[in-house]
Amino acid sequence: MFTSRSLSPAFYYLFFSGEPEQQQRFFKELHFISIAILTFGLACWLVTFSLTLPRASLNHAHAALGVTGMLVGLVLTVYAKSLQAIIASGTISVLFIGFSFRVLMLGTEDPAFWVLPLGVMITLTTAPIFSGIAYYLGVSLCVWAILGLGQFPVHAGQADQHWPVLAVTISVIIGLALNIYFLVLRIHNYRAQCELATMAYKDGLTGLNNRRMFTQGARTLQRTARTPAYFLMIDIDDFKQINDVYGHDVGDEVLKKIAAVIAGLSGEHLCGRLGGEEFAVIYLGEKNAACAFAAQLVDGVEAAFVPERKVSVSIGIAELIKEADLSHSYRRADESLYQAKKNGKNRYVLNAA
Repeated sequence: MFTSRSLSPAFYYLFFSGEPEQQQRFFKELHFISIAILTFGLACWLVTFSLTLPRASLNHAHAALGVTGMLVGLVLTVYAKSLQAIIASGTISVLFIGFSFRVLMLGTEDPAFWVLPLGVMITLTTAPIFSGIAYYLGVSLCVWAILGLGQFPVHAGQADQHWPVLAVTISVIIGLALNIYFLVLRIHNYRAQCELATMAYKDGLTGLNNRRMFTQGARTLQRTARTPAYFLMIDIDDFKQINDVYGHDVGDEVLKKIAAVIAGLSGEHLCGRLGGEEFAVIYLGEKNAACAFAAQLVDGVEAAFVPERKVSVSIGIAELIKEADLSHSYRRADESLYQAKKNGKNRYVLNAA
């Protein structure tokens, strides 16, 4: 599997496949386009076949083989489930489209005349299908070879014999430019969507889930969790004083460091920043385990700032009630947090009600 992390940018674009999520996004974008283009190619061949049949001398066995190949490639594309499957089925279809048009071409009085227009039409039309420069380049050269075998150049030995070769070269370059353009456009579009998703669901300072994403995840856990779950509300003690004494830059560093501690200890448990100096975790497990986890958080935060300065957190814990709205558990955890602050801070309190 080729990825942007394991290959140089040039080689990555040459044999592009992308990360799994990126492949899935590209698959969704290319699936309909590929079906439409390959269906158009088959329809064009059928129309051309019906128009030339009365006047052409065709090899019907080869024509039947070509139609079968185009149909097989189209069906494989329709039922494709991955980006690699689309590339494979697209390759089969395009090569059989080229072969089928060659069959029609050979049935005309001047087959060589049709090499250039057919080659240009097929190679340019199919440029958007292939995600990966090498895939498209290989297929387009094969199409030219299929169409031009024994028919190219048209005027061998004459002064203008290089014009057809120049036309093929230019069409391949234009098709390659189109392929690269579509590929780069899809990559940039994917990256922009990822950035928008990050802005919408991730806290810009700490990288944790923001309040919206945390709330969505918490509500999902309310419906699906098969084990007890506990809502931990975490607040930095005397954070306003940190900002007032040391400045907001130091305050931001404190937020990031505490977020790192929470993320590191939480593991697969849902965590996020609710806003300001407040964080939250949904802990899946029994009550004693949730309390032990809260104690780890308290100790972990305090240890993270030694010997620089004394920074601590207070934590309020409440069971995540599945039958009630999330706001109910939120309120009970907030009550526990208030009690932890009242009892001296740098501790956790479990709401036993």
